[in-house]
Amino acid sequence: MLRTDRAAGFIAELEASDVVLAPSLLHSEVANALWKYVRAGLMNKQTAMVRLEEALDLVDSFEPDQTLVTEALSQAVLHHHPVYDLLYIVLAMRFGSRLISADNKLLKLAERIDPSMV
Repeated sequence: MLRTDRAAGFIAELEASDVVLAPSLLHSEVANALWKYVRAGLMNKQTAMVRLEEALDLVDSFEPDQTLVTEALSQAVLHHHPVYDLLYIVLAMRFGSRLISADNKLLKLAERIDPSMV
């Protein structure tokens, strides 16, 4: 995650939240995104390691994927959308939470499922 104005906006939203929840998948997704930045020469390994820790520290509680995956699969089939993304939506639905994401396609799906989520 590069230090952009957009990233700063997300960080501010997360820091202002009472509780930040995420599926365990977030660990792998953040690490993989950072690996892509390193691979593209946009950051070095040390910076990526620091950014990984910073990103994960924004989350108060990680929900194990296995508690979400059955419902996520059901929703994925229903909405023709990848299970990975539905983990986030199912988690937000379960806790009546707002979904924060940079993925506009995911946000549009969340809004169709439950407008209060976005």
